[in-house]
Amino acid sequence: MIKVFQGLLPREEKDLHILAGILQKVYVFSLMWSIGAFLETADRLKFEQYLRTKKDFDLDLPVTEDPNDTIFDFIVDSSGEWKHWKYLVPEFIYNPSNGTEYISILVPNIDNVRTDFLINTIAKQGDPVLLLGEPGTAKTMMLKAYTSNLNPENHLSKTVNFSSATTPLQFQ
Repeated sequence: MIKVFQGLLPREEKDLHILAGILQKVYVFSLMWSIGAFLETADRLKFEQYLRTKKDFDLDLPVTEDPNDTIFDFIVDSSGEWKHWKYLVPEFIYNPSNGTEYISILVPNIDNVRTDFLINTIAKQGDPVLLLGEPGTAKTMMLKAYTSNLNPENHLSKTVNFSSATTPLQFQ
């Protein structure tokens, strides 16, 4: 939680004035994506319900207009307001003439935009990032996309694929 929280705090002294207004929202976002990140969807709903009904906390949670939205569908933007992730998903235009292999295309959606943001938030502090999740959820593709944007003079990456049959001895 601390790494997400620290990664969201302003780095420049000139930006510290906005800190007081967004501190609680940044705390809530960090709580969501530390404790809440490990929860399955049904448990995330229970976690959100707990945060919303626990009056002792008096948290500034995002207002969800769509009944299908949860607090996990929102980010604290640079102005300190809750913003839905859907507004941060860039438009994707496929160009078959650029030679990109179909298997390596990562179409932007809320999940991978959010994951990329969280990877960057932690990695920019020089801390390691570990992605966990179900098979086929684009974890490897997202990390490859992230590392492809890093300066190869300063960063080295190695991909090691595991399966349910991988044993510790095989990895060593």
